[in-house]
Amino acid sequence: MLVLSALLAAFLLRVLAQLMQFYSDVAWLPPFEAWAAGGLPYPLLVGLQIIIITVAVDVIRKLARNALSPQRKWAIFFFAAGGLYFIAMAARLVAGVTILADIPWFAASLPSAFHLVLAGFILTLGRYHWSNA
Repeated sequence: MLVLSALLAAFLLRVLAQLMQFYSDVAWLPPFEAWAAGGLPYPLLVGLQIIIITVAVDVIRKLARNALSPQRKWAIFFFAAGGLYFIAMAARLVAGVTILADIPWFAASLPSAFHLVLAGFILTLGRYHWSNA
């Protein structure tokens, strides 16, 4: 639960940092454009991020209350989904700093890094289900 909370906190800080940059340019943070690859309009992105945060908080609360029943089938699902997500985003990150640095979606390293945070959340949830089933 501690690892999930730390990963969620990192993601939440990312969302808040970009939101701060949207409303007011904060000198000590990367510029607004650095926080997103531009694949989604910002209002839609924020809405999806709020959904992600809400689901993650719900998962953590259920774990804290022992209200999440661990199951091997969910472990396999979370390992597969999280692993594919992690590999894809790690490949995007590497490609963006090397051979595809001229393509904005790949070159946006901050979003890729935080996708790795979300993949880590999914993989950690898979570990919970695997270890406790």
